[in-house]
Amino acid sequence: MPVGTPALATPQAGATAASVTTASFTPTANALLIAFCAGRGSSATIPTISDSLGGTWTPIGTGNDAGNVTGRLFYQVAGASPSAMTVTVNTTGGTQAAAGVIEVSGAGTDFSNYQVGINAAGDPSVTMGAYTAGSRVMVFGIGNAGAAWTSPTGFTELFDSEVATNLRLVPSYNDSSASTSLSWVSAATDSIGFGLEIKEAAAGAISGSASITEAADTVSASSAIGITGAASLSEEGDALVASGSVVSGIAGTLSVTEASDTVAATATIALRASMAATEGSDSVSASAKVNVAAVASLSESADTVSATGAIASASRTGSADITEADDTLASAAVISLKAIASVTEEGDTLSTIAGPRIVGTASLAEAGDTVAARAVPLMVTSPRERMASVPAEDRMAAVMAEIRTVAIKAEVRTAAAPAETRRAAA
Repeated sequence: MPVGTPALATPQAGATAASVTTASFTPTANALLIAFCAGRGSSATIPTISDSLGGTWTPIGTGNDAGNVTGRLFYQVAGASPSAMTVTVNTTGGTQAAAGVIEVSGAGTDFSNYQVGINAAGDPSVTMGAYTAGSRVMVFGIGNAGAAWTSPTGFTELFDSEVATNLRLVPSYNDSSASTSLSWVSAATDSIGFGLEIKEAAAGAISGSASITEAADTVSASSAIGITGAASLSEEGDALVASGSVVSGIAGTLSVTEASDTVAATATIALRASMAATEGSDSVSASAKVNVAAVASLSESADTVSATGAIASASRTGSADITEADDTLASAAVISLKAIASVTEEGDTLSTIAGPRIVGTASLAEAGDTVAARAVPLMVTSPRERMASVPAEDRMAAVMAEIRTVAIKAEVRTAAAPAETRRAAA
């Protein structure tokens, strides 16, 4: 789907001061916001930006100083339910400041085709790389004094305005049929020209919530699926699949709540909040890593979390709970848990080719539960001493290379390995 037509999110603002604040506005849901920021004065610094919601604005390029004018572009992606905000631009040491905020629908955040031109005589120019079909091309002119500009051929101006004393802003747009050689005609004495290709959003990019609410629904991408809110699979047989990565972003929840739901990636599944697989035979798998920053819960029979790389639960404090019979937590590399691993129903499995590393407690509470490693010892590590406990019945800790012991107060248990056998007496 081609990128939409750029539009002003709020009228341009300027002030004879080192900072300026726009009028309040509410962005269009999921729109790309581009802030066009400028300052004037021989001591003016490259502009900085903030908003009244405390949002993050990412710079495009490093910013530029043409002597008497400075400028920089920033972007932010609006959420699914945006709130009203104001934007403030500051240029320390400047005598004037100006800002324009533009919104574009259907846009991604690949700004690799970006060029800057500076001209002390007033007529900047840029040479762009080849454009991708469906893109929008935007140009932004900043001038010190002077009358109205003439934008590059074929471009439509959003405004051409002296927004503060002797500080002019001119943003314009075209589509991917535009020339790659772009030049302005200006009466300014110092000028900056920015050229920016705005490409289509990558396949699978979701800036709000992903809700898969009917049986056999599918969300798939050949590269990455990026979700900044919550991802919910709530009917039997739903699937969320990517051959790149599945990323549930800023502070969201992945809920796999019906039997046989699937979340899969050939690269990485990264969750910054919690993951819940709450119905029988749910599956979360990745051929590289599964990263969970809070809680990973598998609460119905035969649920699976697996990775051919590593399963890392908790870049922040978290836990892995496997609470129903025949659940599996498996990794071909390392399982690294920074809190509690609970395997609480008969036939549950926690396995890895390298070794599970648990900072906290590992608890196996039902008959037939297994913790196994093929290469290194089972380890439970913490600033404080931790215990691997088997509360009721026989358990076996198996390591191919050598013996490890498990001690239980009430009776004798044996840990067996191919090389030798050690016996722990209660």
